[in-house]
Amino acid sequence: MKKIRSAILIHGGAGSYKGFSDEVLSIRLEHLSKAVMEGYNVISKGALDAVEAAVRYMESCGFFNAGLGSVLTINGLVEMDAGIMDGRDLRVGATALLRRVKNPVSLARKIMENTDHIFIAGEWAEKLAEFYGLELLDNIVSEEKLKRFKEMYENWIKGEGSRMSKLREMILQGRVIFESHDTVGAVAIDSEGNVASAVSTGGYWLKFPGRIGDVPLVGCGFYADNDAGASAATGTGEYIARLNLSRFCCDLMRIGFQAQDACRLTIKRITDKFGPDTAGIIAVDKNGGLGYDFNTRGMGRALMYEGLDKPIVAIFREEKN
Repeated sequence: MKKIRSAILIHGGAGSYKGFSDEVLSIRLEHLSKAVMEGYNVISKGALDAVEAAVRYMESCGFFNAGLGSVLTINGLVEMDAGIMDGRDLRVGATALLRRVKNPVSLARKIMENTDHIFIAGEWAEKLAEFYGLELLDNIVSEEKLKRFKEMYENWIKGEGSRMSKLREMILQGRVIFESHDTVGAVAIDSEGNVASAVSTGGYWLKFPGRIGDVPLVGCGFYADNDAGASAATGTGEYIARLNLSRFCCDLMRIGFQAQDACRLTIKRITDKFGPDTAGIIAVDKNGGLGYDFNTRGMGRALMYEGLDKPIVAIFREEKN
């Protein structure tokens, strides 16, 4: 049997990256580098361990919109989603609407491995996290986030930006009462040719409470199958979900497209349907080829594979990696 080159590719979200200072971009690149190494350092245990470790780092560092860095809903709460998939046997674990779980991706894995179910959300998902001894926190909603929330809410309710215009209209008409793009993901392949995918998010600023996007939906935010490869999407969840974007990318690899070509065609599809500035995707094919593409200004990403001295990291398209 041909030995496969172990490799891991991660993303820290696709978007405009407008308003990011050079210092912040530099810190983001540093965290991407550390995250991909967290995964690569355990890839000898398998692709599944690698993607979980990389996503756990991004949840824990507080610098990405996942875990400790999760943004707030329209009523000032955190609601986190995550998913993980094992390409060996198509096992899946997913969770959503978490408020206190530090590492949602690890809860998703517990659901996959230790329950009879695929998807558990809300209060009982948190009870399950507590049962399995996962770390729970009461300070995910920080004072800094609340200050940022207030600023964004005030600007949004004045009519700045086009996001969630229907919800804004509902609030202004008094039909809803309130007190007041981004995802992380990883794909990997180990030396045995096993692939895995994992994703995590806090959604987006000012989202409606209870909203679940593409991230924890198998085939939408993530997918993995040893017969094809693994992929993980980022961007506008409502668009990604309608196209089953991650499954679409894997199906292209299943019929013979290499990862890079599959990613390019996947982003072409969502751009043709819903326009630019909607999504990004990363993928690894069953032969170990890596790929990514996005129709936004940038997508933070990092890759590491056997033979590299250090990770390759980038955000913008013009950066070579």
